[in-house]
This record gives sequence, structure tokens and C-alpha cells, in this order.
Amino acid sequence: MNGAKREYLPHSTGCFLCGDENACGVRLKFFVENDEVCSRITLPRHLNGYRDVAHGGVLAALLDESMGWAATVFGSTHRMYLTGELTVKYIAPVPVGEEIEVRSRMIEDAGRIAYSEGELLSGGRVCVRARGKFLPMSREATADVIPYLKFDRCGKYKTLFEGVGEAK
Repeated sequence: MNGAKREYLPHSTGCFLCGDENACGVRLKFFVENDEVCSRITLPRHLNGYRDVAHGGVLAALLDESMGWAATVFGSTHRMYLTGELTVKYIAPVPVGEEIEVRSRMIEDAGRIAYSEGELLSGGRVCVRARGKFLPMSREATADVIPYLKFDRCGKYKTLFEGVGEAK
């Protein structure tokens, strides 16, 4: 990021992907870099499908979550989004025990649907690509989610949901 401070997004306690108190989870931290939602992580070996290869469902979940955050951050409503459709293309096996990178971006905000795409890289090589359609939650449903989010590492995005509910 050229020495710039990373702008982290909120996370939760119990989420399988970003929950910092979920003993079985990944404990992923998403941050914004230019027009993308990103993360870097080394997947633990218990998330393998085959020996030393990450489970495809876990990889799909990583992309699903980051693409949903891309819609939330870059969409016009700044609400939480639900996945309406997810298409994943597996190009190469993704190793466990080695750092991988997740990068996602919103490609269109069509109001009732946001379109996002992302990729998962290992060693600088794209191993998985995904595209999805994301549906904005109502203001009330988004406000119901906010108390479960932690904003402790957030700077700029501490006010992401301003006007929808109170950030904690």
C-alpha cells in the first residue's frame, strides 16, 4: 500500500470468517485499498479439502464475504448486503499454510442489486475468480446487524453506517 495506513472494515465476534472469538474460524480482517476490499491470510490446515489444499467452500466464502463488503463500502446506500447469486471459477488449487490474498470490488451499483467481482491469489497467481449479485438489506435490518460489529480497528470506516444505526 505504499506505506499508507490500512483502512480496516468492521468485524464481528462470532462470524466464521471475521469473528475474532470464533475458535473454528478464519479471523480474517478486511481492509480497503484504493477501490478494492482486500485481505491477506494464511489458512490453517484444518480448512483443507484435500491434503494441503484449501476447501473450495471456504474459498467461495472468502470471496462471498469480501464481495459483499465491496458492495457495502462502495455502494450508494452504505447498508449491509445479502448474497443473491454467487458464481465461482476455480482455476488452480489454493494451498493451506501459505499466505493468500483476497481482492474484491463492486463493478456496478444498480440500486436494487450491486454487482461485485473478486479473485483469490496465491503467490501472485489468480487461483479463484468469482462474480456475484448482492441485495441491500433494509435500513432496519442493517441497524439490527450493527451491534454485532466491532469497529476497534476502523479509522475512516468507523462511520460507514452513519445514519443507519449507532456504531460500537
